[in-house]
Amino acid sequence: MSADYYQVLGIAKGASKDEVKKAYRKLAHKHHPDKEGGDEKKFKELSEAYYVLSDDARRAQYDQYGRTFSSAGGGNNNAGFDPNFWQNVDFGGQDFGGFSDIFEDMFGFAGGKKRQKRGHDISVDIEISFKESIFGVTRTMILRKTGECKECRGLGSEPGSSTKTCKTCNGSGTVREQRNTFFGAVNMLQECPHCRGKGSIPDKKCNACRGAGIEKRDEEITVAIPSGIEHGEMIRLTGQGEAIAGGTSGDLYVKIHVGAHSFLKRHGAHLLMDLEVPLTEALLGGERVIESVDGNIKIKIPAGVDSGEMLRVRERGVPVRAGKKGDLLIRVVVRNPKKLSKEAKKLIEKLREEGV
Repeated sequence: MSADYYQVLGIAKGASKDEVKKAYRKLAHKHHPDKEGGDEKKFKELSEAYYVLSDDARRAQYDQYGRTFSSAGGGNNNAGFDPNFWQNVDFGGQDFGGFSDIFEDMFGFAGGKKRQKRGHDISVDIEISFKESIFGVTRTMILRKTGECKECRGLGSEPGSSTKTCKTCNGSGTVREQRNTFFGAVNMLQECPHCRGKGSIPDKKCNACRGAGIEKRDEEITVAIPSGIEHGEMIRLTGQGEAIAGGTSGDLYVKIHVGAHSFLKRHGAHLLMDLEVPLTEALLGGERVIESVDGNIKIKIPAGVDSGEMLRVRERGVPVRAGKKGDLLIRVVVRNPKKLSKEAKKLIEKLREEGV
């Protein structure tokens, strides 16, 4: 790595240890290879920089001599650094500048604890009508995805058969492997390849899934879409994503697409519409029956209403909480006549004479 350690972490040379840790935590979250869009090379640079700058002695030596000092384990600081070793490192009680607690917070393991596996998330799109978005709806869909084997319930063994302790890992589900890294020799905990991390193996494998504990199948999933949902919102169904052997299922994300209404629009909890009225009705007033998402509504048009004026019908909009709704807002559009008869012109002239 040729870049300056301070530049790698995006901090000033006089940054405190806490600032070093915060900068590393933020960037490691972003670039970790296990994350979607992660950058293994960048993560390696970040980890190397944090290892040096998080320790007072190493940092002082780096500030004075640059990157020519000897690192832990006796090698130089370019020796065999593997960013993936954080997944299952056994620190053996040694202090590596706070890495253990950072990675426990970030990735769910510390000091030799095996991180739990998780299946992939799934994203699907559902289209609903404008009215369904206002009042909510339940939709059922069929998804082809990996799920727990129904025959063996994820055990991988034929129903009624027994299991025995895996001899490869002695029931622990993991095997140790020693690697030479930037920090010297460290013990890695790897999933046992024989039992796939379960710690036991069946005497007879399940015929349906061939011992995998999971199978690809069509699954019916019901999605309860709440009232008031907006276009583009996501619904998360925990554990409804892809299953994985020896781990937890991912999540299902449902993106909602709301169809347009012929005359209604939505603004937060309120519904908006235009109502065209003739000039005579605007001048004299009247009553109208208009259509809304929850039925017909009788409204009163006040005499002398101006074009662009808003009429409000309370609590005939979008449900916002139990027993409460937004309003229906009606914008009046006065329709002026394009042509006038002789009689109509005479009447309007008379109105003009009266100063109307």
